[in-house]
Amino acid sequence: MGAVNSCCIPHHTGSDCGENHTKTPKGKGHRRNLSATFNLSLVEEDPLQTLININFATEEELMTLPGINRTTSQSIIEYRRQIGGFKKVEDLALVSGVGATKLNVIRNEICVSKKSTNTSGTSSSRGSSLSSSKQDLSVAHLNKEQPKKATGVLTQVNINSSNVFQLMKIKGVGQSLAENIVAYRDKKGPFSTVEDLVKVKGIGPSLLSAIRYLVTVEDNSLPSEERYEPVSELNGDLANRVSPPETRGTGLDNSQPRLLTASVENILDIIKPIVKNSKRPNVTPFLFKRKKRHAVRLASWNIERFSSEKADNIGVKEVVCLTILENGLSLVAFQELADEEALTKICKELNNPSIPGVKKFQGHRGVWKCVVSKAAGRMYQATEYNGFLFDTSQQIEMKSSALLEKAKNVSKPFVRKPFIGVFKIRKFDCVVVSVHLKATGLNNQDLPQLQKEIDRVPHVVEAIEDHYPGEKDIIMLGDFNLAPDKDDFTCLRDRHYSNCIPNGHFTNISNNNLKGSQTYDHIWISEQSKEIFTGYSGVVREGLSSPWIPNGWSWGGLISDHCPVWAEFYSNKDLDTADLSLSAETIKFAVGAD
Repeated sequence: MGAVNSCCIPHHTGSDCGENHTKTPKGKGHRRNLSATFNLSLVEEDPLQTLININFATEEELMTLPGINRTTSQSIIEYRRQIGGFKKVEDLALVSGVGATKLNVIRNEICVSKKSTNTSGTSSSRGSSLSSSKQDLSVAHLNKEQPKKATGVLTQVNINSSNVFQLMKIKGVGQSLAENIVAYRDKKGPFSTVEDLVKVKGIGPSLLSAIRYLVTVEDNSLPSEERYEPVSELNGDLANRVSPPETRGTGLDNSQPRLLTASVENILDIIKPIVKNSKRPNVTPFLFKRKKRHAVRLASWNIERFSSEKADNIGVKEVVCLTILENGLSLVAFQELADEEALTKICKELNNPSIPGVKKFQGHRGVWKCVVSKAAGRMYQATEYNGFLFDTSQQIEMKSSALLEKAKNVSKPFVRKPFIGVFKIRKFDCVVVSVHLKATGLNNQDLPQLQKEIDRVPHVVEAIEDHYPGEKDIIMLGDFNLAPDKDDFTCLRDRHYSNCIPNGHFTNISNNNLKGSQTYDHIWISEQSKEIFTGYSGVVREGLSSPWIPNGWSWGGLISDHCPVWAEFYSNKDLDTADLSLSAETIKFAVGAD
């Protein structure tokens, strides 16, 4: 059984999500995957433009931080006034409504300083000299030594295409106003002019006058002579834009020779075609509520031979983290983990982001933990592991976890053992079983073996029910390698189980067929669990590729040949009284005993 630790893998002690250990993968000759050869920890956006200065932030700006509502932002401002300004980031924990836990969630998005001036000379809570954790020295050095960059054209927010979190970046626009803008736009259609904003509830002439220069109804942030056309890439739903060349500072001598060696220049020339800014899809933010009741999304993702080397690829790490955050996934079951460390790297990035794209995410970040199973079986001539990643800030607690073990004198029931997790999600407790069934093989030669494994799935349910008498909320999810409408799944339907992913919603994906053609990934729930199923589920198909992920001899590859699938459940009540205090380790699969 894998013990549950915050971002820590079983059998590995001393690992903490706050640490940032960088391990250089060993060389493997010509077989080395190029995706792991780029260590881009130094590729950062200017942190001056991304952190909120809590000494000068307005109430609305503070509300853009995860977990900070209007009441808390008012408390921060009042406390700041009483003490004459924060001296360090840690002082924020003393404010009523913040505390150490919430500070840990937002500390990488805030800073403190004594002055609040940006390059244009106007007051702002962003762009100040920093006195924050992990970035103080480097940023202070930049402020002191480097000439200021020439200011370019103001980047405006497009009110016709931006989502709620992007709209909240506008100074003076909080979450409520951003939601009102999106709701008006969805009902009435795109805004014709910026002045149409006064038709939105909560926006009057005075506010419009204050923000009109910050917004636009079309992509016109660059003058025509400086505009850059998007470059299309065959990489899923990702559209890439070539970054414009950086404007040289007015204090720099443009005639000076470039201080680069020939070898460095060659490397830059090689990687230049793939250095593009990934454009993420516009996803409607999930606010963890449905019909005014708290809800969570449970997901499954076959992440295709996910090794530590693959996790070190900046594009892979960004895609995994942003897919989870953007879609509001709270508990994810992963199949095809190639080692015990890979999932920990994702967990650490979620808790302490280092990649610019993940850092800039404006929605709920969560506080994450993960657990990885022992070896579950074999895949592609390698060992496969299973794992769960879950957000503890949504009050998700793992009670126990274990691989399903067979009883004595029983033949091996599954090629890869199902991984069982016992969870309490607020008031709702459930048993989640992650499976990866046998593939059909070339020309369906292994289909009979797959059919036998499917027939054994209901017996897994029976084994869990025997172990936890009265527990009816058993969720079977994962890669079933066969469409759910096949007669093979009659054995589950006879037990009144239903698949949350509708028929015809394909779950596979490839660069040659971005729409998919098969529904291999399922989420089966019991008849009782239907009462807490909100009726919402989905297949995440967009944003699964990156310019940094190889695609054969090219770039812009997909992270996996499977899409994540999710289903949404209410968590404010439990429908049974089963005792889940027993460890899942003692569950035995006894079907087929000699």
